[in-house]
Amino acid sequence: MVNNNSLPARTKKERPPTLWGWHTFLSLGVTVGILIFLASRLDLENTWHEVTGCNKILLLLASLSHYATYPLRGIRWQRSLNHLPICCGKTKFSLLVFYFNAVDNVVPAKLGDVYGAHLARINCRIRRSAAMGSLVFLRMIDAWILLILALPTCWLIFADKLPQAVFLALIGGGIIAGVITLIIWVFLLLKRPLADWMPDKIQGMIRAFQSGMRPKTTEFIPIFLLTAGIWILEILWIFLLVLGFHESLNLSEAVFLTMIPLLASAFPLTPSGAGVVEITLFSCLNVVGVPASSAASITVVNRFIDYWLHIGLGLLIWALRRKLKIRALRDMPNMVIDTPDCSNTSVSGGRVFRET
Repeated sequence: MVNNNSLPARTKKERPPTLWGWHTFLSLGVTVGILIFLASRLDLENTWHEVTGCNKILLLLASLSHYATYPLRGIRWQRSLNHLPICCGKTKFSLLVFYFNAVDNVVPAKLGDVYGAHLARINCRIRRSAAMGSLVFLRMIDAWILLILALPTCWLIFADKLPQAVFLALIGGGIIAGVITLIIWVFLLLKRPLADWMPDKIQGMIRAFQSGMRPKTTEFIPIFLLTAGIWILEILWIFLLVLGFHESLNLSEAVFLTMIPLLASAFPLTPSGAGVVEITLFSCLNVVGVPASSAASITVVNRFIDYWLHIGLGLLIWALRRKLKIRALRDMPNMVIDTPDCSNTSVSGGRVFRET
């Protein structure tokens, strides 16, 4: 059986996604401007004093909790594609997830996901449309979990009136979750035969996208358990981080501080919502009673660990990509992709379409 979501082991010219252009440089310019403004408002001496006086063991445990989510995300991505022939194991998927999320920290509008689909194409011989379908499916799950957890915690914390920043974050998260869900439903409705006038290439892309966003039924429970593990670790990361600065949180506050800034990270005009996340996290810390000086220090450390360190580790993976056997855009200077040989790799079967 031939699969439309896998690729023949041959050389094929393809057009990679465009990450670097006026849109990226404009976004980075806006981000730098926001961050410079925020840095100018920061009491550096007090921040340094608080950071040096925090509990380093709790800070380390918090960091490990956050970065432990990426292997789970990689395994979850692999499980969502198990119905297709793939050449990558759990370790490779985890590295790809970590790497394209690092790229997402420097490009706007979630272009990192598009790059992630391309990495799956050139490393695992998964059709980009299928890989993108699986990423959209997983984004939908995460978006709804964010909302489902954020809404009751906001109701518990703010009995009278929601702060405007929190309200806007919830509205933005609701729009994102709704749009992603609508996209998936539209593609599900396209299960019936497509119009004959539609080019074969477009039909193949739609079918591959549909296949990628529909895991096997037997994978739903593992995907759910992995997703639960991811969000438990994310909440633990924030709880331990704040505790490391000698501030305690109850469960609803820890969930609130995890979910609302992540909703703000979907802001599309800056990479991973940079600038907006800092303002949102600082405001949320103030709302739950953390003093302004400690809130500023926690925000700085949070963004260093979650954002800047992630970019640095992503660059390290890029530098070591040949040893790690990862292909990136730079490895295809002539835009020619020689697909990897999967002859020695066990693959799972599935319904497929021919790659165009």
